[in-house]
Amino acid sequence: MKRFAFIILYTLLAISHLNAQVDFKARVSKTRLSSDERLRVSFTIRSNTTNIKPRHFTPPDFKGFYKIMGPSTSQEVSIINGDVSSSFTYSYILQPAKTGTLTIGPAYVNVGEKRYSTQAVKITVVKGNSEAKNPNNSNYSESSGSPKNNNITVEGKIDKAILVAEVTKTNPYVNEAVGLTYKLYIPRNYGVVNYNETGQPQFNGFWAQDVSKKISGPFQGEVNGKPYIYYVLRKKLLFPQHAGKLTVQPLTLEIDLQVPVYRNFFGMRVPDYEIQRVKLTSGKKTLNVKSLPDNQPIDFSGAVGQFDFKTVINNNQVKTGEPVNISVQVKGTGNLKLFDLPQLKAPEGLEIYDPKHTEQVQTTFQGNRGLVKDDYIVVPNQPGKFIIPGLRFVYFDPKAKQYITKTSGDIVLFVTNSGNNPATGNASNQIITGQTSHAVDFRFIKENARFRSKKKKDFYQSKLFYRLIALAFILALLTFGYYKYSTNKIYDAEYERQKRNKSLANKFLKEAKKSIGNKEEFYAKLEKALHNFIKARLNIDTAEMSKDVIRQKLEGKNIAKENIDLLLDLLNRCDMARYAPATTGKMEDDIADAEKLLNAL
Repeated sequence: MKRFAFIILYTLLAISHLNAQVDFKARVSKTRLSSDERLRVSFTIRSNTTNIKPRHFTPPDFKGFYKIMGPSTSQEVSIINGDVSSSFTYSYILQPAKTGTLTIGPAYVNVGEKRYSTQAVKITVVKGNSEAKNPNNSNYSESSGSPKNNNITVEGKIDKAILVAEVTKTNPYVNEAVGLTYKLYIPRNYGVVNYNETGQPQFNGFWAQDVSKKISGPFQGEVNGKPYIYYVLRKKLLFPQHAGKLTVQPLTLEIDLQVPVYRNFFGMRVPDYEIQRVKLTSGKKTLNVKSLPDNQPIDFSGAVGQFDFKTVINNNQVKTGEPVNISVQVKGTGNLKLFDLPQLKAPEGLEIYDPKHTEQVQTTFQGNRGLVKDDYIVVPNQPGKFIIPGLRFVYFDPKAKQYITKTSGDIVLFVTNSGNNPATGNASNQIITGQTSHAVDFRFIKENARFRSKKKKDFYQSKLFYRLIALAFILALLTFGYYKYSTNKIYDAEYERQKRNKSLANKFLKEAKKSIGNKEEFYAKLEKALHNFIKARLNIDTAEMSKDVIRQKLEGKNIAKENIDLLLDLLNRCDMARYAPATTGKMEDDIADAEKLLNAL
């Protein structure tokens, strides 16, 4: 009897599970409010079962609002007249950032094997008594370091992010290379969500070059004895153009920081993260630029640094009319692009052409490094021995604090007669193909004449006509064959590229599975697997890989909406996992979703 009752109960539970109904809705505390009021937004999942397990909740971006708190979660189970229901709610507290009609977009969540979304909600915001401000920027008191919102507590005073500009020299000479680095310091438990440059630095009085625009980091560092991590935002190379005090105007940034906080729920301290927007400036940087010493040599052209100098000739034994290449070269590190090379001067009997200037220069933090040269073409007009005077190159060495002169030796060029000079009395002036000219006033009379008919033949149906038609036909066949060959080649290359990307996706997915427990390595491998799979599936490059483009192309291939949403959610989780903690269980869920998604697509 007990076994029979157990079977009936199990069957009823199974039927109720199969008939489970899920409802996912968004609710707001009001649809019209002023800019100085706050709005409560709740996303509730309801089901007629007690075992509701929502996963992978993705909130909207809350564009046009400041997030004051959230998400906080709550769960309810009720039994009324034998009807069982349960609900799970994610709640946020928002404040409008501007007036007008604002839209809270849909939220997404997975329940069981399905993905659900809410409807967008429109909110009307009117102007309040005070101007709308970002509460996250003014949430803490500078004097006490305590939060103004009693619902949030923080361990000690929040450390500020710092933006600094560092230079390699503060007292350079004119035209001496100065390296400039912009660094962003943040506390080690903070994260950078986004940043925007609101003010570009100005380099008046400098000749500026980019060394690197790529952001690098994070690196470990300290500020005033406190541990920080820092990012190198950019590197510049500056050459001051005149003496005196020169000022580099500041770089200003607006940064969204992910700050760890603790919230009070039912008397419990719950760890969470808040996004705080701060404005930072690097401050002005002033350099005291020194003049070069007054004892400048007369042929100094402004070179500052450390250099080598030489002249090179490709051949010093030629015939008249035969060109010679002479190269004037300066190699080293300094302001290679900001001075003139010594000019080559040739004696009479040599014709010299304007030089071709070439720069093989790499921009480094120590200065421009490489080679600059002028290549001259010299053509001798008469035979003989010619001496091209050597050249002097003067530069200022900031390390030695003195002018240094380097010279190249004289170039000796030996020119012989080419044999075609009229002055040599070439015998061809008297002999023409074995016939003798009896006097210079009479030309030789040709003995064999070649006559042509005055009547011209028609081009149509001539031999040339048929030959051109045949040639056109052959060219058409060759063009068609090349087109087919190139099309097959492109197709094969594209197929191989897709095959390689799929192989890389599977490789990184396996490596991510092995890295469960190591958050940074796991999510880096998982993101690479997803990116390579997307490139193979959609035939797009990394530069085109935005969420809007991915969604549009997948919808064009009739991919199910829940699979598209899951893919974008996985990419979002990989981004957020860099700044938020992750458990081993969460990593196992993410890898399971990734394997399921790749098999489905």
